[in-house]
Amino acid sequence: MRELAGKVAVVTGAGSGMGRAFARRFARERMKVATADIDGIALEETVAGIRADGGEAIGVRTDVADPAALKRLADETIAAFGPVHLLCNNAGVEGYLDGAIWEATDKDWTWTTEVNFWSVVHGIRTFVPLMLAHGEEAHIVNTASMTAVITPGNMYGITKHAVLALTEVLDSDLRARDAKIGVTALCPGTIATNLFHGSRNRPVDLRNEVETPGAREGRALRERMHAVLAKGMSPEEVADKVVDAVRRDALYLLTDHEWDERVIARHEAILAGAVE
Repeated sequence: MRELAGKVAVVTGAGSGMGRAFARRFARERMKVATADIDGIALEETVAGIRADGGEAIGVRTDVADPAALKRLADETIAAFGPVHLLCNNAGVEGYLDGAIWEATDKDWTWTTEVNFWSVVHGIRTFVPLMLAHGEEAHIVNTASMTAVITPGNMYGITKHAVLALTEVLDSDLRARDAKIGVTALCPGTIATNLFHGSRNRPVDLRNEVETPGAREGRALRERMHAVLAKGMSPEEVADKVVDAVRRDALYLLTDHEWDERVIARHEAILAGAVE
């Protein structure tokens, strides 16, 4: 999808970080942008910034874990701007970081997987049929992670492996049907975002009633990782790369080569397991 001007984009997780940068970048391409986030105040700031720059945007407060909310997002976008051409399934949280994977509670699993994986499923199930129906060129960007192409170190990495696999299958299914819909798996490395503060929006009903043994260590880890991300690539630079990937119809977008050795090491280890 080389021509973006006049087209309609939907971006989830647009209240901050990469999502906000994507929305503003698409508006600079003269796209009409529907922004979504669970944080209504942050979402209003994103929309106000786009409009202040002369762009067209709406904000729809959305809990991406709720398929009905994605349906409402689609309805409000179409009512405001018309058919959707670009979808960025970008919302995500850092998830469970409080100990070994077997120590995670059902609520930890539900919170992390609903936002990081199921929201992408809901986005695909909501918007792909609409894109197929209007028949124009379209594109979907699913935010995975560099942790999706290395050995995952936590629950976040598990969900991002799932997003990458989902994106690859989506691409295969669309190509088998000669659909005019491109797909990109975005695998960001170290990016200056508030990812590790995502637990502030954890639903009350999915919070553990009793603090888990590793909760204190988890909080400390979040702060250390937040400091690491603060030194990373800017979300605006990632947004430029996303626009380029959409225009090139690139299936994979890795934001840099910082993690190359770990990617190679993982795949060499997999191949080493092959037997004759």
